[in-house]
Amino acid sequence: MKKITILFFIFFGVLASAETLYVMDNTDAYDKDGKTIIGTIVRGTPGEKIGEANGKIIIKVTGYLKPNDTATLYGTKNLELPFIKLKNIKIDSNTLEVSLPKNELTPNQADAWADAEFLYYDTCSMCHAAHAPKEHNMMEWDGLFTTMRAFAMPTDKDADIIIQYLKAHATDGYATDDE
Repeated sequence: MKKITILFFIFFGVLASAETLYVMDNTDAYDKDGKTIIGTIVRGTPGEKIGEANGKIIIKVTGYLKPNDTATLYGTKNLELPFIKLKNIKIDSNTLEVSLPKNELTPNQADAWADAEFLYYDTCSMCHAAHAPKEHNMMEWDGLFTTMRAFAMPTDKDADIIIQYLKAHATDGYATDDE
């Protein structure tokens, strides 16, 4: 009985120590050693902290693979939103370990999306009340944003940030900070 109790506490201790971190902005992703840039990871991507290397934090990102696309790990089952796009490396698993500078990660998902959320509500409420992102799915947001973009006229960079925020927070998105 003592062994079962000890194993129970070890198991739940490990679970409790697993820390989920979120990417603060689209940024370079490094290999597990923290030395070589292997691709780009997008804002809001969740990852489980598994260690540190060369002043960077190593996270394990879990996502979805598209058949015949071995360079992208997606964040949603519909393969609409990428988490990581790799250069010259092929993904053969739905999990990937990458390292990122510490200042590019936060334990608070809402912090990762804060500036994108502000940009959305600031841009999209100039003429009308902005809709909550969970009111629509990704495909609906594509159509709505394409139509409204002509009126709001955000820069290309701002438009990319807004649509990424809307899709991540859509009914079929992966972000959960608005629940």
